[in-house]
Amino acid sequence: MDLGSVGVGGEIISCNDEFFAAASNLLKNTQPEWREHEYTDRGKWMDGWETRRRREPGHDWCVIRLGIPGRIQRVTVDTSYFTGNYPESFSLEGASIQDDIDVNDVDAGEVEWEELLGVTTLAGDAVETYGVSSQFRVTHVRLNIYPDGGIARLGIEGEPVPDLGEVGQEMDLANAQVGGEGVEASDSHYNPPSKMVRPTEPAGMWDGWETRRRRGSGHDWAIVSLGIPGVVSSFDVDTRHFKGNPPGTVSLYLSEDGVAWDEVVRHHRVAGHEVNRIDLDSPVHASMVKLDIHPDGGVARLRVWGIPDPEPASEMRIALIDSLMPGAATERLSVACGSSRWVESMVAARPFGDIDALVEASEKAFDGLGEDGWMEAFSAHPRIGADRGSQSERGEALSKKEQSGVDNDSHAVLEHLNREYEQRFGFTYIVRAAGRPGDEMISLLRSRLANDRGTEIGVAGEQQREITRLRLRSLIGITPHEMGE
Repeated sequence: MDLGSVGVGGEIISCNDEFFAAASNLLKNTQPEWREHEYTDRGKWMDGWETRRRREPGHDWCVIRLGIPGRIQRVTVDTSYFTGNYPESFSLEGASIQDDIDVNDVDAGEVEWEELLGVTTLAGDAVETYGVSSQFRVTHVRLNIYPDGGIARLGIEGEPVPDLGEVGQEMDLANAQVGGEGVEASDSHYNPPSKMVRPTEPAGMWDGWETRRRRGSGHDWAIVSLGIPGVVSSFDVDTRHFKGNPPGTVSLYLSEDGVAWDEVVRHHRVAGHEVNRIDLDSPVHASMVKLDIHPDGGVARLRVWGIPDPEPASEMRIALIDSLMPGAATERLSVACGSSRWVESMVAARPFGDIDALVEASEKAFDGLGEDGWMEAFSAHPRIGADRGSQSERGEALSKKEQSGVDNDSHAVLEHLNREYEQRFGFTYIVRAAGRPGDEMISLLRSRLANDRGTEIGVAGEQQREITRLRLRSLIGITPHEMGE
């Protein structure tokens, strides 16, 4: 699947030099063109990225934000029409970068880059495809050219690895970012149905599915395979930019297997150049969608809104953890447990592949913790009933949810008992707070004050295991029995 072109939302976010031609040309979906006699005020017009002639040591580079984050499997470097001005070689690196990172941090070397392709010799006026074996999910790539020169196009293909966000949240099940595909159509004369599932806003009439004008009876149709099956509640039939050529009406069908189809929307009139929302009377489970357009026309985007099935969603979340770069994986897993030794063990144990392996790795990591490891894990927790302190945003949200049973009447008692507990044992009171009311946590705290320190470390350690299991479950969105609880 295309991960990087402008058609799926790829974008140049930083570049050290584009004197002769802009780096954004690299991501065009069109073939490079040659204009024999065209020049700009800087030199020959070229359809690609071209830097000035380098007169000092070093090399040129640009950073691309992928439209669809994922594992890169293939890279195509096209130097068409660059005959005396192409680079001697190139290399490619990948990174997992938060959307809100400052571009200056990318330039300043504040990013963890992973080599995807080492320095590789290039030929001029040629198209070459290279395999990439990295298993890491990347959001950004850095193209390095040595020492300077021009490249017409950079194609980046691979497997999407989505971040599904909050568990149980409604999402576009057909989006290409989660693996949705336009698989078949009655007519793709102008554009294929695959464009309907792009994650971007439609850019023009060329950026959608459009059929030829129908002169006989009948109607056109397209089939979309959902990236993740789920319970569908509504659709957006987006006809933006189709002002004189939208369908008259649409019908929608849902299917579990692509063989038996249930009609859920019948001859719904749609307006041109508009996002047409269609709500279902009752949600329907599906893995495929069929869109009938009557009689013909164009649709820019088809959004299929629903709740993804828990099991495949959990598998996708585990696949995400498996494919994160070490720094990103460390950040995500630290939410489950504050022990750096536990986190390091979990990062090293990847890929997990399934829930059982994830649980087994967690238990093994706990078995390897000494007292120092337990103390570090305990210290990462806020006091029960107190301010949650300097946690990550995700960790703070989890703590708030877990401690929701603590009411105002319990706060003063817990504050006093927490101080007594810490004076006796030298660490924070640890209890699995989720699902427990404040008075139960107070009762447990009082009873545990009778323990000696060695016994209490063991009790607190078991509570830490329970908390970590719950937080892992929250990260991957599975039910307690699937975690072996």
